[in-house]
Amino acid sequence: MQSERHRAVCQCRVSATNIGGVLSGDRLLLWPPTMHTATKLADIAQELSLETTWGEGRSWLTVHFPEQPGLQEFLRVALDRLTEEELDSTQASVGTAASPLAAEIPSIKPLRRLAAALESIWFEELLVNGQLTCAFQPIVNASDRRTAGYEALLRARRPDGTILSAAEILRAARALDRITTLDVRARILALEQAKKHELDGLLFINFTPSAIDDPTTCLQTTWAAAERLRIDPGKVVFEVIESESLTNLRHAADVLAAYRQRGFRVALDDIGSAHSGLVWLSALQPDFVKIDRQLTAGLAAVVAKRAIVAKLAELCRQIGARTITEGLEDEADASVAVELGVDFLQGYPFGHPQIREQMSDS
Repeated sequence: MQSERHRAVCQCRVSATNIGGVLSGDRLLLWPPTMHTATKLADIAQELSLETTWGEGRSWLTVHFPEQPGLQEFLRVALDRLTEEELDSTQASVGTAASPLAAEIPSIKPLRRLAAALESIWFEELLVNGQLTCAFQPIVNASDRRTAGYEALLRARRPDGTILSAAEILRAARALDRITTLDVRARILALEQAKKHELDGLLFINFTPSAIDDPTTCLQTTWAAAERLRIDPGKVVFEVIESESLTNLRHAADVLAAYRQRGFRVALDDIGSAHSGLVWLSALQPDFVKIDRQLTAGLAAVVAKRAIVAKLAELCRQIGARTITEGLEDEADASVAVELGVDFLQGYPFGHPQIREQMSDS
């Protein structure tokens, strides 16, 4: 079937425009490894009411779609139904069919990679069109409930007004190996928007040490932005996301040491959500520790949670770190957190995350 596939490629010309690494057009050309896979793909197209045509000897299949959502839906179903092997061995290209006498089909790639490439259009739009933004949530002093600072939370606003969460944005960035680009952009954006909105106090910025190859080079962009905006580095706290799985503690320690040398401070996020949290606490020696919301939710009602939070607060005091209980949902839990000795409170009773336009209007 490989030789038939090669002949089919040589007998068909696809003319297309490259947008964000993905070919645009009105049809999807597929070269399945077996007739069984080809039949599965044809059945999916039929279910979605998409027209199909077969190439010579049924060695390749063309799926016609009148608009982009049709292609995206086809790929979504194909990713769900085809096996891993079928997704990797089925070759695909998107374009507009032309004369069968020419011999050029650009950007043929495995079906799985083509589907991922389509995601890049969505992600690149966020970067190119300035759709990334931040939501800021207040963090208050436990003693007097006055605002001590804000956490900058990554968001994106699509042209239709849809707000994308940090989890959605990060998932796309990881799939496309663009996490480093996003990490740098998000840090600088947080600094710029905090300055624009004149947010006083500490500024907590989530970041991923594993996304940083060279701490010194990466630090320069952040330091330059802080200097340009005249932001005191001592008020900027880089919050290490525990869910990023810091498998290389030495690398993380090197990254954080470089930031501290410039006067920035460091926080560990979600302490208490994983067994390795105390190891990171010992190795990284943060200035601030955020106690995970799984421990703070229902704090007033659960004796075991109160005991754990009290011990964490005591431990952090002994090593010189200040504690923040995040994810608080009501005043009862907040009052208990204060009694247990935490330093700062974060949660809905003290303010929801708000994006810049909302903050300007409030």
